[in-house]
Amino acid sequence: MQIQETTVEVSAELQHKLERLRQAYRLPSTTAVLELLISSQIDQSVFAMTGIRPGPKLAIDNTRHTGCEG
Repeated sequence: MQIQETTVEVSAELQHKLERLRQAYRLPSTTAVLELLISSQIDQSVFAMTGIRPGPKLAIDNTRHTGCEG
């Protein structure tokens, strides 16, 4: 799967708001704040269209090999 990266310019006021959210949520970057906001908006849209609330998301670290060698 290819991931497309897009650069977005924001106003100083929006950058300040994103920075405050970053600090409040203790996220590593304002990009992470945007990803969180987009994810929340997608969840709300899914609920509005289907009436089903998305379940909890699991954080899975798939960068390590677990040692299950055959």
